[in-house]
Amino acid sequence: MRRFVVLSAALLVSATAAMAQGMTMAAPPAGKLSIAASPRATAVLSISTGVRGATPLKVTVDYGQPFARGRVVEGTLIPTAEVWRTGANAATSLVTDVELRIGSVTIPKGSYTLYSIWSPSAGMQLIVNKQTGQWGTEYKKEMDLGRVAMTAKTLSETRDAFVIALEPAAANATGGTLRMSWGKSEFSAPFTIAQ
Repeated sequence: MRRFVVLSAALLVSATAAMAQGMTMAAPPAGKLSIAASPRATAVLSISTGVRGATPLKVTVDYGQPFARGRVVEGTLIPTAEVWRTGANAATSLVTDVELRIGSVTIPKGSYTLYSIWSPSAGMQLIVNKQTGQWGTEYKKEMDLGRVAMTAKTLSETRDAFVIALEPAAANATGGTLRMSWGKSEFSAPFTIAQ
């Protein structure tokens, strides 16, 4: 019997990076506000199983959210022809309760790390890596599950904050789009959910 999967997405932004990683931070001086340079952010896609009362399944991307703050993004903050942590600080994690397919890469349910590599001529490639829990710069190529070419789009307005979003295709659809945007660029890759 075939089940239909209903997708809903929510982008949740959290500035509790230090607490999530078990670190403590000193309070700012009285009368001064303090914001983490690259707070943690989360993109969550909830997937209904179609069973009444059942907890939805989820796909979650957790990442450090850097801000450009007037700096050049492409080629500087996103390095050219080098593996990038796809965010800031601790590695960007992908946790999925369902099997996904992004481009030609099949991703079994479980935990992964997302890296990427960009160049002006080759565009952006998303790297799905099996290593988890490491600092963002601790990349091990031999742990790659696969790489996916992403579609690039030039944005009409510059985005100061780096954002990852998981967008459902439509009601009762079994897929959606993973989007990353920063500076003047947006990169996207479609995904499907195995049934």
